[in-house]
Amino acid sequence: MAVKFFKIPSEGSVLPRSKPIFATGAAIQAIKGAGFAISLAGVETEEAIGKSDFGTPIMDRLEFPEGSYIDLEGNTISFGGISTATVVLEVSQSKNIVKESIQGRNGTIKEYVSDGDFVISGRGFISNKDNIIPLDALRDFREIMQVPQQIEVVSQYLNEIFEINQIVIESYNMPQTEGVRNEIPFSFQALSDVALDLEELE
Repeated sequence: MAVKFFKIPSEGSVLPRSKPIFATGAAIQAIKGAGFAISLAGVETEEAIGKSDFGTPIMDRLEFPEGSYIDLEGNTISFGGISTATVVLEVSQSKNIVKESIQGRNGTIKEYVSDGDFVISGRGFISNKDNIIPLDALRDFREIMQVPQQIEVVSQYLNEIFEINQIVIESYNMPQTEGVRNEIPFSFQALSDVALDLEELE
């Protein structure tokens, strides 16, 4: 039988291992979403911006800053901000194309009009280190999801890759999980929004 030799990296070439984390259910998804970094000698890696409640490095986070809006009755309604690192985002986009059929010809003539809105899907969970339901954070999240106008969003993934800085929430979901009190999953669907200068449209 052939003997295999493994080279052990010298001290300092590998980041110290994190303490073992034992998690089930939504917590496992959080660990996957939070991401991790391994640094090898001669390989440049991105630095984490912080650590999650589970001790894993945070490479990006989703933040909805606090703000306010005016309701239909003219009242100013304020809402608090919220930030989470246990979230996975998906972004898709379609093009606005006018199709015209011509008699006697197969297919259609396509005329490009513009790019469509970005469709953003997010899923994750809101957690509490203690074994109690995170009521305040859940209320803040619900109030943000119910804002009837565009809201600011802070995320390296959305801001720097897709240049999305404002979104409009279309729908959201906050189901309970059987046997779990301190981890509430959530999901939302949103559209990108671009502020228009009315003077430029005149």
